[in-house]
Amino acid sequence: MEYSALYQKYEALLTTLKEIIAQSQARVLREAPDDIFSENINFFVKSYLINICTYLEAYLQDVALEYSGRVTVRLKQANIPHNFLYGKLAKDIKEKELKYVDASYAYTKKELSDIISGNPYKTINAFRLIGIDLGSSEKFVEHKNLVGTIVNKRNNIIHYNDEASDISFSDLLVHIDVFLEYMLSIESLLSASE
Repeated sequence: MEYSALYQKYEALLTTLKEIIAQSQARVLREAPDDIFSENINFFVKSYLINICTYLEAYLQDVALEYSGRVTVRLKQANIPHNFLYGKLAKDIKEKELKYVDASYAYTKKELSDIISGNPYKTINAFRLIGIDLGSSEKFVEHKNLVGTIVNKRNNIIHYNDEASDISFSDLLVHIDVFLEYMLSIESLLSASE
């Protein structure tokens, strides 16, 4: 799948969520507020924030898997002997690891999901392992601190039942725009790497 198609998939999900958030906000702000929403604003805000971060993490995993899959294909096509890479990269050569085959290294979805997080600093390290320097994207760098703050807030909601009373529906709408720019910066970086 093209990186742009992956971005568009998550852009559509976040755009739909943005519409739901705007409708929720309208129900609270109208002259006769909807009791379900106005009496449970905190619940809805927390739920929407968790969804925003979940979409980000799923996107990061999907694009990392796509990129690593492409690298794996290029490695296989290069027909580089396994022993050549193993001999150069291993600290201690083990006889049982020597094989007369072409090199074939691939990340599984689980391996990537174990190292990728919505936390930008963990994301930077995970993408570094697959050969992508996220710090070279100005938009990524511009948004990483705010994204990190939002992800930390989500973590506090999940792990410590943070009330999130400092976040409004309007904040969530802005957060989605920031996440979309952040994700697009990664898509642009990956597309340019090919």
